[in-house]
Amino acid sequence: MKNLYAACTVLLTTCSNCQKDENILFVTDDTSFEVTRYMWEAAQEFKCKSIVMMSDRTMHGQEPTKIVAAAMESADVIFGITTFSLFHTEARRNAIAKGARFINMVDYKVSMLEKGGLYVDFIEQGKVLEKVAEQMVGETIRITTAKGTDVTAKITGRPALPQYARSLEKGTISSPPDIECAIGPLEDTSNGVVVVDGSIPHPELGLLTDPIRLILENGKIVDISGGKQAQILAKIMKDFKDPNAYYLGEIGIGLNPMCSLNGRMLEDEGCMGTVHFGFGSNTSFSGIIESKFHLDMVFVAPTVTVDGNIILDSGKLPL
Repeated sequence: MKNLYAACTVLLTTCSNCQKDENILFVTDDTSFEVTRYMWEAAQEFKCKSIVMMSDRTMHGQEPTKIVAAAMESADVIFGITTFSLFHTEARRNAIAKGARFINMVDYKVSMLEKGGLYVDFIEQGKVLEKVAEQMVGETIRITTAKGTDVTAKITGRPALPQYARSLEKGTISSPPDIECAIGPLEDTSNGVVVVDGSIPHPELGLLTDPIRLILENGKIVDISGGKQAQILAKIMKDFKDPNAYYLGEIGIGLNPMCSLNGRMLEDEGCMGTVHFGFGSNTSFSGIIESKFHLDMVFVAPTVTVDGNIILDSGKLPL
């Protein structure tokens, strides 16, 4: 039990720098309420805190209720402790525009408070992140793996977006323990084969038992193949009824050595030595694809190059 509150304290201090006179808001839902309860108890000294609860959303990027959105616009610090991520929502963007700090705690389980990525040295790992971000800007990015992934995309003019897992200034966002560097490829330039062999953080998928093969043409998925999990993924995307869901909107490199693949979004995306592709909305990555869909797919031991310079070598940092 002691570790649970230690992790909560990290979230309230190191990751968010909450002040005792700030309006702190915990946004939660049915599935995530247990984690929220621990956060609430750990925040006893913060007297201006509130909880607002809604029913579970059905996909990452789906808007919260209007009441939740209104509460978010009045907060100084928002902890989004929800089953599906609010990161790619207008509600989150509006709150940030008004100066709120947003800490994304999507798909958290109590076990994540006991061990794992929250126990990393966030400050020291942030220095590693900065070095990677410097190398991730250029013209062309290529990602390959021994299992068959080979994708190229143009990133000309797109900024590398280091995600420190810390929201310390007004209008900043973070997703602890996800330490990563991400970039949004130009919308119609991603081509090749993706073999997803790590995880797809969605309640119907999680850790993969069989690789899923995706074909990308001109920025979009045009074919999904594999076993049963590939069929589930194809159905999830088809049932969303949004052609923009198939766009590759994000390429992210995980950089938290304390994370491990476990089917939970923020551990998996931050897992050192992995890359994730985010499909759907890319407006949070300087792009123009608007969608209420954003789904990340994680694969292991990739080699990443930008304009021929190696950033990640079979999952290892050549720093």
